[in-house]
Amino acid sequence: MAHRKKDVVATTKPPKAYAKVAKEPPPRKTLVQQIPSPARLVLAVLASLALSSTLFTLTSQVTLGELGRVSKHFEEWWEVGGLMAWKAVEIGLAWILGFDGRDVLSFTFLIHLPTYALLSSFYGLRPTTILASYAIVLLSNAVPFALLRKPTLVHNLSRAPPTTVSNRGILQDWAITLYTTILATAIYTVTVYLSYETWLPSQLVVYFERIPNITRVHAGPAGLPLLFLSLLPAGWAARDFLFVSSAGTPPAPSSDLEKGKSATSRQGEYLACAVYRKTWGALSRRTRVLISRTVVLATVLLVNTLIQVAGTVNGASFEGATAWGFVWALATSVTGLTYGWIEAVDGL
Repeated sequence: MAHRKKDVVATTKPPKAYAKVAKEPPPRKTLVQQIPSPARLVLAVLASLALSSTLFTLTSQVTLGELGRVSKHFEEWWEVGGLMAWKAVEIGLAWILGFDGRDVLSFTFLIHLPTYALLSSFYGLRPTTILASYAIVLLSNAVPFALLRKPTLVHNLSRAPPTTVSNRGILQDWAITLYTTILATAIYTVTVYLSYETWLPSQLVVYFERIPNITRVHAGPAGLPLLFLSLLPAGWAARDFLFVSSAGTPPAPSSDLEKGKSATSRQGEYLACAVYRKTWGALSRRTRVLISRTVVLATVLLVNTLIQVAGTVNGASFEGATAWGFVWALATSVTGLTYGWIEAVDGL
């Protein structure tokens, strides 16, 4: 009997071990994670401005000559300060919205694409100048985020728990990646091409003084292949920023769904709350991510084009910058709507 009692006692010891494991402290945070988020935001802004200034200084022999030829000359301190403040707004908005380094890379590429497409297509700048300037803008925005913020789970599938990312197979399928990239590229290509064939040439002539060459808009169908190939990076960036982030968003937990259903029976709620619940609140998490990212991308793209083109390109007016930015904002909006139609398919 004594031997049996010892066996029983022995079987009760493992739970104590599990309790000790449960009480173990969580893994220590890295040095970057120990920095408060507001301080990291300030570091991201300062690092971006410093990196941009340094890289443009180091590459001045490649970029300064041609960029200076088509750029406005600033005589007031507030003009330079305004451009720096807008860059800080870009970084701050991306940080507040929770973008990681890969998000910022795609976001920055798309919102600056109209400016560099304009300079490349109609101002005759060398490809080396365009690529060097574009690369500096991308690196100066994305590198601070890559150092100061961990990648989101949808961009780190190998370490993401199974329930935190949806549609893993779709996101990792190369054929679907190719199709969704080509789809976005085709939307940008058709939108730009139709604007070339209809109303945009007159806007370029009227609102861009001394624009060197607009023969690109008269290339016709023969220019479609080159236009499509040049916009493939934009298609990939739009796919990564819009489709990947929304398709990978998991559905709301069942407890949240039950709360939403119970909210329909509330009495005496404010009209604004009822409208919100029946419109935005009725959408799935995936749809809300796609809509919010599309709206933010199209809006910032248009505003950035106004500031960069009308504020820095010699001879460009506010009306001309608005017309040029509208083309790209429209293409972005149509791309987001098309991805929403794809994600509405049953089983996705």
